[in-house]
Amino acid sequence: MKQLLFTLLLLPLFSHAQLHRNYDGVGNNSANPNWGAAEGNFNWLTPNAYEDGESAPSGENRPNARIISNALSDQDQFIPNEKGLSDFIWGWGQFIDHDINLNDDHPTEILPISVPIGDPEFDPGFTGTVQIPMKRSVYDPTTGTGGNFRVFINSITAFIDGSGVYGVDEDRANWLRTFQNGKLKVSSNNLLPFNTLDLEREGNTDNNAPFMLIEPPGSLPYFYIGGDVRINEQPGLTCFHTLFVREHNRLCDEILLENPMWTDEQIFQWARKKVGAIIQAITYEEFLPSIGVELSAPSGYDPNINANIFNVFSAAAYRFGHTMITGRLLRLEESGDTLNFGSLDLRDGFFKPDLLVDENGIEPFFRGMAVQEHQKVDLQVMNDLRNFLFGPPGAGGIDLIATNINRGRDRGLADYNTIRQSFGLDAISNFNQISSNPDVAFDLSTTYDDVNEIDPWIGMMAEDHLPGKIIGPTLNAVFIAQFEALRDGDWYYYEYDPAFSPEEIATLKNTKLSEVILRNTSITNIQENVFVAEPRALVGVEIVPFKNIRNIEIEAFPNPVQKHFTLSVESIKDEEGDLYVLDQLGRTILQRSIQLNRGENSFSLSLEDEIANGIYSILLKTNDDAGQIKIVKHK
Repeated sequence: MKQLLFTLLLLPLFSHAQLHRNYDGVGNNSANPNWGAAEGNFNWLTPNAYEDGESAPSGENRPNARIISNALSDQDQFIPNEKGLSDFIWGWGQFIDHDINLNDDHPTEILPISVPIGDPEFDPGFTGTVQIPMKRSVYDPTTGTGGNFRVFINSITAFIDGSGVYGVDEDRANWLRTFQNGKLKVSSNNLLPFNTLDLEREGNTDNNAPFMLIEPPGSLPYFYIGGDVRINEQPGLTCFHTLFVREHNRLCDEILLENPMWTDEQIFQWARKKVGAIIQAITYEEFLPSIGVELSAPSGYDPNINANIFNVFSAAAYRFGHTMITGRLLRLEESGDTLNFGSLDLRDGFFKPDLLVDENGIEPFFRGMAVQEHQKVDLQVMNDLRNFLFGPPGAGGIDLIATNINRGRDRGLADYNTIRQSFGLDAISNFNQISSNPDVAFDLSTTYDDVNEIDPWIGMMAEDHLPGKIIGPTLNAVFIAQFEALRDGDWYYYEYDPAFSPEEIATLKNTKLSEVILRNTSITNIQENVFVAEPRALVGVEIVPFKNIRNIEIEAFPNPVQKHFTLSVESIKDEEGDLYVLDQLGRTILQRSIQLNRGENSFSLSLEDEIANGIYSILLKTNDDAGQIKIVKHK
């Protein structure tokens, strides 16, 4: 009752907007009601570079996208990020991406990527006719002709508003609701509802269930229903959607206890408002600071700021998470042991809703994300994304990196140098100014003829990182501009929303993702900041401290490892040493004594077939020195 009275007293403050958001975001800005709303246009902060000035894809003189991917992004070793950050970075990043950004494919316009003849994955038969399928993006039909350049449509709201949980239209939201005490529908074991009349897997199909994206279309008879159409894409993503449906329902119980006279609608909307605020708080207080993005201090809602998503953010910059993924989803028991079902290759997890039902739910994935470090933001990308996205080559598989490059061209993005200048950065005049790594600079120079023709995604991923950040200057500039616009152009941003009391704002601001996980899962032990990777604390297991062990230089090749591999060790003297292969928890799975000679040494090793795929550390210790590297065991 106290909250109800507080809300009623605040109603006069909502002179330009309702107490709660519209699902489609319309009316957030009273003077410009469509700013940030679903089906709005992406915002252009950079010049368009259409070849004809209107709609023809940019980059006509740039190299073939698959050739670029093969030349620059074929990954042969695991490279950890500089800050020890966890898989929660890319997991949360995708969850937020699906809350603010969705540009559908055009039904008829295609822009396939030609595969170079003899490509070992896509054209092993040397036919020279293979193409990676891709459609162009949906655009505003009133644009693209007569000098009015093509502008693209964001199908969902730009605001960080929990639309991934509730949807952007009332029909979807209503299907998801129970209309009892404000709660959302769930299936058995508190998982998301299926597209069936009884919400359970293998029930009778509900023909009124909302559309969900499935690849290939029509391939699944049953699947999860949620606020965003993409929730079935991979199980880690599904876990986040499940978590916040549970948090919504938990909040409903809490709200009802405080306000026993409230209606279902009042409870639902207040829980929805709080879930959106929690998602905002985690994004601005944990996720962005972990990456190193430093925003200006919040100064209040600004009606002159258009919160629409930038075209360059959607089509290039925010695709930075693709470089972080190891290709392996670690799954752990509460004890820290690997789940009895094993961990999961990402390629085997696309559009598999059965995994959460049959293999212990969402908890193993969250435990694994908290332990596993993500890869460095760079040009290197695992083959699960370069060749096996949604299936093997020739049977649904696509190259996500070639697609990123081609998508930027589809969306009329200018070259990397032009985009730098659009965000106040100096243009670069040679490849060495992008990266101080001579190998990267050389590979760029042999792939592109001209420094002014570099595709924006390639340039952003290649650039040296700023101190204390996992990204370079161009990505940093784009992220600051976009996330400040999403904050300051949102009337309902939680720190500005007058419906929240100062005490509630303080509580929301201090809410951590780990708290949401602990209160909505069976997980009892997880680090406070889940965005920083930490081994699970196990009684009787010694965790070897890896950091700052750099005295002995070690290299492994090939890396990723299938079974057999070679270690190259550079030693400054003759001495004996002990070699350990350790899993993510610091447990020894292989130990061997070796004799080092001064200079370069070579050792042949093998990992048994029964050793699970994943990330392992190799530790070499002598009396005086030590060295350590990480390897990826892969199929």
